[in-house]
Amino acid sequence: MQKIKERYRAILSQEKGLIYHKPRGLGLDIALAYPNTYHIGMSNLGFQAVYQLFNSYAGITCERAFVPDSDIEKEMERARVPLLTLESQTPVSEFDVLAISVSFETDYLNIPKLLRLSRIPVKSSERNDWHPLVVMGGAAAFLNPEPVADFIDVVCVGEGEVLAPALIRVMKESESREDLLLRLTREPGFYVPRFYEAHYNDDGTFSQMIPTNGAPRRVFTMRNPMRKQEGHGVFDDDFIPASEILTDNTEMSGRYLMEISRGCSMGCRFCWAGYSYLAPRVFSAEKLLARAAEMRAFTDKIGLVATAVCDHPEIHQLLDGLEKLDYQVSVSSLRLDQISPELLDALVRRNDQQLAIAPETGSDRLRRVINKNLTNDEIVQIAEMIFSRGIFNLKLYMMIGLPTEEDEDLDAIVELTERIRERMIEIARPRGRVGTIIVSLNAFVPKPQTPFQWEPIQPERVIDQKIKYLTRAFKHMPNVEVRAMSSRIAQLQALLSLGDRRVSEFILETDRTGNWRQAMREWIQYPLRRRPLDEELPWQVVDIGLTTEFMKKEYERAMAERITKPCPAIDPCIRCGVCDPRNVPENALVQLVWMKPALVQAAAGD
Repeated sequence: MQKIKERYRAILSQEKGLIYHKPRGLGLDIALAYPNTYHIGMSNLGFQAVYQLFNSYAGITCERAFVPDSDIEKEMERARVPLLTLESQTPVSEFDVLAISVSFETDYLNIPKLLRLSRIPVKSSERNDWHPLVVMGGAAAFLNPEPVADFIDVVCVGEGEVLAPALIRVMKESESREDLLLRLTREPGFYVPRFYEAHYNDDGTFSQMIPTNGAPRRVFTMRNPMRKQEGHGVFDDDFIPASEILTDNTEMSGRYLMEISRGCSMGCRFCWAGYSYLAPRVFSAEKLLARAAEMRAFTDKIGLVATAVCDHPEIHQLLDGLEKLDYQVSVSSLRLDQISPELLDALVRRNDQQLAIAPETGSDRLRRVINKNLTNDEIVQIAEMIFSRGIFNLKLYMMIGLPTEEDEDLDAIVELTERIRERMIEIARPRGRVGTIIVSLNAFVPKPQTPFQWEPIQPERVIDQKIKYLTRAFKHMPNVEVRAMSSRIAQLQALLSLGDRRVSEFILETDRTGNWRQAMREWIQYPLRRRPLDEELPWQVVDIGLTTEFMKKEYERAMAERITKPCPAIDPCIRCGVCDPRNVPENALVQLVWMKPALVQAAAGD
């Protein structure tokens, strides 16, 4: 055990920033786990934000835990030591709560291992009052928690700022584990899987979810309320999700990450975030700059994180303020239709020499299918604007296997890239330096809670053929690199995204054998089935606030290649139901979103 403790202390010694090391025993002890390694977990903004949030409450101690690296795991086996928390090197099983933060479905595979190493029964039905309450939150909980429903006591469906205080309050009020679980079923935003029975049809397809013990039929997604300010929604509290612990042992290597906004008004039909994080909200530039100033003593690198960075109505004020703080600024991928000369100038001044944009496809037609209202000519003009600022390294995110895709759409990716490359060469060559265009190929993976949730993923061999075709087409195109997502990984993502409770058998088999590829052979057909629009879906136990009728209508518009516009009355559109429908186009998103009363109330902030 001593070697493990020394390793953990060495990791802690390399951290800097606003660090929370509170003693245990103050009231409620929470072990916050990321179901992957320290390197990956500490790169995750959501994980760091929840750690910051829990430790902000008086009487709460939160410590971190991760799936151990192979060398630590071997030492744990040799010394017969359970999984320990990082801060105090205490067994995870001694905490009141094990909170698991899951952002990506593929990390579902590590949940049984995390529990097993903690010496906590993997199945919730085998736990008793002496075991920690196993809670899951994070983006994956918005989408489809069913593949891990048998492993989790409570799923937090919604945003942590709202759910964390409610969870703490109910835990303090409860007299037993059973009492706690029953109380949580009466709280909005908490899904207790043991109180739901999954039923299946004779052909093996999912039939329905039947609640028991007074649990609601669907669990409504809770969102942090906002107030309306100058036509956009602003978070009204002071909590800003940020990576306030910095370390070189992450993907970001000492870069301070800060969420500047949440949600997107565009409604791209493949994108779960655009629907699950309704309504779009921002953090005020004043509060963001105040938080950035606190961290400036620890780093000069900052990353702005958002579904759509350019949607922030105060983005220029924010960039000007960060420039005065002498930060090197980087941003997550930019929304094409909102890239401005002023934004690019600000990024160049802060030494950002590479940008990422997402045309998604090279075909204007297919872009209408996915509800991205841009033409190739407009994309080339935007690329030219980027190159004219001296930014010659450009990443293009492209998707293959989208619904209705034809061979001509693949050729269009090559043609669009060549047009962009030609403009880069034309502008860069006189300056004596030519950059690189990286084409990032990603297979379309259907996501729950989107209009494409009924679609199948294309078979692995078909995706491989398309990747091979495009790779060959780009092989002799100078200054262009291709990076392709593994087609097998895409199949795994689709299985875990679209799975019902029976997929837990696949996860357990993977944990037993250590080989998900082998375990997946029996499940390979599961995500390849197109679901009828009237079929009950396992993830519909989670209610994101939009009706199934809306999703169907958007699916039908996609098949008809019709664009749904964002609401022009409010910028960005907060979909709060306050604008006059007579003032917006008939095909505007605000017209199509038949919102539940609770979502309208949360969006309006009243």
